Amino acid sequence: MIEKILPGIFRIELPLPDLSLQAVNTYLLKGKKRSLLIDSGMNRPECKKALNNALQELDIKLKDVDFFITHLHEDHFGLAPEMAAASSKIYINAPEAAFWGVPGRWKEGFAHGKRNGFPAAEVDRFIRETPEFLKNLPLEEMKGAVEAYTQQKAPRGRIQICGEGETFNIGAYSLQTIMTPGHSSGHLCLYEPQQKLLFAGDHILETITPAIFLWPGEDRNPLREYLASLDKVAALDVNLVLPGHRRPFKDHFGRVLELKKHHLQREHEIASVLNTDGGGGKNALKIASRVSWNIPPPWEQFTMELKWMALAETLAHLKFMEYQKRVTSKLLGDGIEYYYYVPKA
Repeated sequence: MIEKILPGIFRIELPLPDLSLQAVNTYLLKGKKRSLLIDSGMNRPECKKALNNALQELDIKLKDVDFFITHLHEDHFGLAPEMAAASSKIYINAPEAAFWGVPGRWKEGFAHGKRNGFPAAEVDRFIRETPEFLKNLPLEEMKGAVEAYTQQKAPRGRIQICGEGETFNIGAYSLQTIMTPGHSSGHLCLYEPQQKLLFAGDHILETITPAIFLWPGEDRNPLREYLASLDKVAALDVNLVLPGHRRPFKDHFGRVLELKKHHLQREHEIASVLNTDGGGGKNALKIASRVSWNIPPPWEQFTMELKWMALAETLAHLKFMEYQKRVTSKLLGDGIEYYYYVPKA
């Protein structure tokens, strides 16, 4: 499905196997010599077919297309390395390229899972069944791009690092990059000040609350980052938000307030869970199993992947609550970390 947003700007909807998300948006900005595709979709045959059909309909050749990736999640980055021509550039952010560019990064999850309450056999099986996306990342290209960026050398190859305050001039539009970490460690938005457009990736979605994860091996406070990034975009003059999923929408400021309210409610929910059963310590998986999730099956029917993501979201909130001194944690002799609520003085 192709929707014309403005002259030279098109929203292309690509299918996803995830029934809750259904589709991911890519945005094509058509230039005279080169065009820019914002996000690429998942590396699946149905996505590739839909994107090729859309480019053909818009009379765009892949050799004339560069890719801007808002963040390195599979549904936004997965197809880019395969689709990009030798003449194309793929712009990604440094924090995620450096993090995921470490071989075997996913294996750190074994100790992480056990420390947070998963049975060893269950987490071992899950880690061995690493998602194909992580196996297929172009690690050498990513590593080279990060090295060139950190050493301030001219980039080589298709993948190039993009940071805060860079400009992309495509046709009649001038896009400015804005770092908005939170949903991912290096999430990037694009802002067009003349038309007041915000290409928001997964930073702000109208009918979905972006997941805020803390992954194994990450030393960050993702929810704190996310709330600061919400304030950052709330200060922009925006007429239209072009999100990574669902329809474009207006009133970005109102949506920012709703997202902040959601995370405050989740904090209260976690506090309530920690105060049950006499207020004894609980591991992060136990806490995750007792909070509400806006997906159809009950916790007992969650797949291991869904539990892993729920754990990552819960840990992001616990990290923020520790920063606020509302929660404390202790690693006990069984090798599991337990969390305790700290009442207000």
